[in-house]
Amino acid sequence: MRSYSVYDTSLLTLVATTLSLHATQGIAAKCAAPPILLPYRNSSITPGILIQGIPIRIGTPPQHIALTPSLMLDNTFIPRYSNSCIHANTTDYSEHGNSTKRAWFTKREGHPGDYEESINTDGAWRKCAEVYGGGYDPSISTTGRSNKTYEYQEGFFNRSRFKEYAYIQDTFIFTDYLDAYTNSTDSLPEWFRRTIDATVIVPDNETEFAGMGASPLGLTPDSTLLARLASASMIPSTSWSLTNTSLCLGCIDKSASKGTFHNLKPADRNADPKLPCLIHAEIEALNWYPEPGKEGVSLIKEPFSACIEPGVEFMVLPEEARLTFSEATRRSVDSEDEDGTVYHNSPGEEAGWLNFHLKGGLEVNVTITGSGRGKEGGEWIVPIGKGGWGSYGAEIWTLGKPFTDAVVLKWDSGAREFGIANLNEDPGDEDIGPLGCDEFPEKKTVKSTTSTATIVGTVVGGFVSGVVFAAMGMWFFKRGEKGVKSKYEPMRSEEALPMGAIAGDRRTLDSTRTGAVTPVSIRTLLSTYSRGTTRVSSEIEPQLVEDNSIFEAPEGGTAYPTKRPRQELGTPSMYQR
Repeated sequence: MRSYSVYDTSLLTLVATTLSLHATQGIAAKCAAPPILLPYRNSSITPGILIQGIPIRIGTPPQHIALTPSLMLDNTFIPRYSNSCIHANTTDYSEHGNSTKRAWFTKREGHPGDYEESINTDGAWRKCAEVYGGGYDPSISTTGRSNKTYEYQEGFFNRSRFKEYAYIQDTFIFTDYLDAYTNSTDSLPEWFRRTIDATVIVPDNETEFAGMGASPLGLTPDSTLLARLASASMIPSTSWSLTNTSLCLGCIDKSASKGTFHNLKPADRNADPKLPCLIHAEIEALNWYPEPGKEGVSLIKEPFSACIEPGVEFMVLPEEARLTFSEATRRSVDSEDEDGTVYHNSPGEEAGWLNFHLKGGLEVNVTITGSGRGKEGGEWIVPIGKGGWGSYGAEIWTLGKPFTDAVVLKWDSGAREFGIANLNEDPGDEDIGPLGCDEFPEKKTVKSTTSTATIVGTVVGGFVSGVVFAAMGMWFFKRGEKGVKSKYEPMRSEEALPMGAIAGDRRTLDSTRTGAVTPVSIRTLLSTYSRGTTRVSSEIEPQLVEDNSIFEAPEGGTAYPTKRPRQELGTPSMYQR
């Protein structure tokens, strides 16, 4: 691969989109599509695990993954479903117990970074879903192929010296895209605008994921995915706005924020190794308030600069701030890790907050639940770490997702600047406006030129026709009672097939008619063959669930199926030992 600068790409579509944006600055531009407001929601990729993200479908048949909005990568990163989804097969835990890599730390049950499990157990897939939002296997997609002509070097991977990845091109769509489109237009998009062929990053087999703690949905100014969607007229522009509940593509919900936006130009990610990010913020003051009514505690004596990054699941703060925070909470520290700090005793019942004063006048309050005196035993995990795994690196101060969840973050491709404003906790009705363009396409409506007289005439004529057809139907019915009907016997009830028992898909319908057993899905067969096994565990195999699937209610109703084996829910039976 050739080496490129952070903002350089060889994609013609990306270059054309960028030139077009610069050429039309200050000129009214109509949006290429209606606003696409995607929910940033919890998804269950595997039984028993919920992860917040932007759900997508990739490949044929579609494989489901929840991505995290991020400014770390220009491309979108798709985790490979393999044993290396968590760590490499070559990892020797006995030799790396004190390693700085998060994957080799001691297991902490219930923690987002808790995946110190044997890769040969079913737990590997569960942890893959918990940390990375799922996994993708290009070998079982009939439309996936390697894009060897795509030459692009990610700056983040260059800094971490990560080279074990490939560019894969496959069908791609946001799971909630059609719902978002119809909510905006009351209609469906054209069939050729319902999916795209997108090029994404997929790590190689048996490799680690470059120390990443999530699967980034690349939203940078040079986002290749957004450029592809915009060129296909599937989103209004490459601009976006992000809250803790939604991602608005080419749009912004004006009711979601309060106060004015604090605007920032994109920073050079190569200029300062301590700030390898797009958004730099200078923190002039940082105070901790343990609960309402109590005086705050200052955590820093000198200002510091930090990255603002929604793709990092925690915050990385200076040592001074971490030590002062620990003293203010009056708790002993069990362990200080790269992705968080574990305090002795269980969480308290109070909710404190960190108050950030940014240069320029913006103040942001970040809620930290569990403050106050906790009960003996247990642990209180606070999302404040020293950096490394899951972030830009050790001691690179970062205001991650706990911070960005408290604000509205936006990128305006027309003005070429980011914006940050406080989140409105009581937003009211949505007020969606264009971002990066000036006017949404008009909704398609059916025009009517029918006069009132024509309408009345049609209604009266229809009524009269109905009376005539009803009379004729009654005459034929009486005739059938005396003649044709008497020659046939009614169908016995056990031979009747209720409409409610007929599934919407053709395969199940044919099985119902013939009495045959519904065959195993093609995806399951391919996955089984690729692993050289005869049975795929439901615990580790990602299941595809479509809207038209039929589920049988268990005995005793739809509550927990106590009369059925628990393995039907993807968990071991309580009776098995």
